[in-house]
Amino acid sequence: MKFSKTLFGFKPGEVISQIESMENEQQQKVEALKLEIEKVQTELQNAEEKRAELQKQLKAYIEREKVIADVLVTAQVNAQRIEEQARERASYMLEKAEEELKQKQQELDFLRIKVTRFKEEFREVLDNYRVSLEKVSELPEEANFTPTLITKENRRQEVSS
Repeated sequence: MKFSKTLFGFKPGEVISQIESMENEQQQKVEALKLEIEKVQTELQNAEEKRAELQKQLKAYIEREKVIADVLVTAQVNAQRIEEQARERASYMLEKAEEELKQKQQELDFLRIKVTRFKEEFREVLDNYRVSLEKVSELPEEANFTPTLITKENRRQEVSS
């Protein structure tokens, strides 16, 4: 802006008016900046609150992650322990079954031996009977055997004679 000149310089009214106008403008700018600062402070406070909330959520997620990791480690350890126990049990059962099979095989062998001995003994007895039968001479058909009834009286007579 250009001021009008007077003998002693510029016109004081214009200068004062211009100064007041500039002061008003400055005051308006200051007020606008104050409002903007308040707005930015409010936004900053909201952002801080949101950051704090997100920080809490992050901590909660980290804790959950730790818990999940612990659970997974525990589960893996338990799974390995259970697997080892199952293998030991299966090994024990297999050994027991093999031992039982061996025992049954021995029993079967013993029974086979016993059956073989019985057959041999039975054949021997049959052979003895066959030989005995061959040695028995047949009675001639003329000599008839007549059975005699033995009573108490007959027996007494035989005993006294």
